[in-house]
Amino acid sequence: MHTLMFDYDAHESGKTSTDQWYKRTDKSVPTCGLEQDFFELHVISTNKAEQSVMLKAVKDIWPYVHYIHIREKQLSQQECFNWAKLMAEAGVPASRIVINGANLYSSGYFYQGVHWSQDMLERAKVMVKPENKHDLRLRLGISVHSLHEARIAEEYGADYLFFGHVYASASKPDSVARGLDALSEVCSSVKVPVIAIGGIQPDNIRAVRSAGARGAAVISSVLKHANPAHAAALLKQAVEAVK
Repeated sequence: MHTLMFDYDAHESGKTSTDQWYKRTDKSVPTCGLEQDFFELHVISTNKAEQSVMLKAVKDIWPYVHYIHIREKQLSQQECFNWAKLMAEAGVPASRIVINGANLYSSGYFYQGVHWSQDMLERAKVMVKPENKHDLRLRLGISVHSLHEARIAEEYGADYLFFGHVYASASKPDSVARGLDALSEVCSSVKVPVIAIGGIQPDNIRAVRSAGARGAAVISSVLKHANPAHAAALLKQAVEAVK
């Protein structure tokens, strides 16, 4: 069992240096592969550039989740880096911060994860030489929507995959949910961990885990909740209930 650790005494006293916040990592959270019984929780920003709302939420939710993604398509990479810096200063360990669209080989001083869309993967396949793609780099996640895409992402060297959307999702109201059977097919066909996304709630954690998912990712069910910390805690409880 993995325990999420937080130095509350240092946080409350204000004596922890800014540099320590930036560099702090969690040994309880895997950096690449996952142990078979480990189930990740990811929270993704709303893509509405709500910086103050996001910062307020992450201060409260990070002890309950494993990764927090900065996914803001309208912001520049530098603006996303600034968000990561502010999150680190707010107490979120760099090992929990993921920037969507960032360079795989960037310094990662304020964050230690990168997540790509299919378009980003296609560009990287052209720009990054195959012999270099396993060099020292940040943890890489790739979003996929089919078994074909999953196999290509795994071959490229993804450390984990987002697959969805599994259930009907408020973020994609016009798209048909892919469902548990499709999730199960992908999970059983690749070796890297598959994270279920789309319509995830505490009451369907058991189902996606039974389908083979080794994590779940959410947006609105936490960040649009009246009490994000409570929503995150309920997800964590649901995960622990099916171990």
